Amino acid sequence: MIKPATSIIRYTRFFRLIRANRVLDYGTGSLRNALYLTEQGFTVYAADVPEQVKVLRAHPKAMALERLLDVSELVQSDLGVDLVLSTYVFNIIETRAQRKQYLENVVANLREEGYFLIEVNSRPDDLRCGSTLQHYMDCDDKARSYTHDDLDRFLLPYNFERICHYYSTHALAAVYRLTGRKF
Repeated sequence: MIKPATSIIRYTRFFRLIRANRVLDYGTGSLRNALYLTEQGFTVYAADVPEQVKVLRAHPKAMALERLLDVSELVQSDLGVDLVLSTYVFNIIETRAQRKQYLENVVANLREEGYFLIEVNSRPDDLRCGSTLQHYMDCDDKARSYTHDDLDRFLLPYNFERICHYYSTHALAAVYRLTGRKF
């Protein structure tokens, strides 16, 4: 089996403590996180783009999932999960409209007071637009790497409150809680 994301391994105990039993792996890719959590006893839904879902339906372990969904189904699914995972997905979303739809889908499928773990490529706070790495960061609101403050700005309008985060050499993982009512 492919190794799950470090953040998933790191936070699995926390997920158990908060009783986040029902999980949506949004942008599941190869199912690495979804299958790991299934093996750990979680009930896992996995979602990805249609062409990837077709590939994943043939995966020998896909039957262990509660459900495999095309992302277009998430608008109306209302899964009411305890936790949504997003590992290295937010970095590849190119437009504001796509990010908005992605975050609306997160909220639509999360129960009130549910949790959202997001892991992204990170960058140092002191690296600004105009640097030699501008092509990597992008300065037109299409950043490919983020700080925790950047994520806070994206998630605050959706009633998310950051409860913890950590940086590794190349990544940022943060856990948010949905506070208040869904929009």
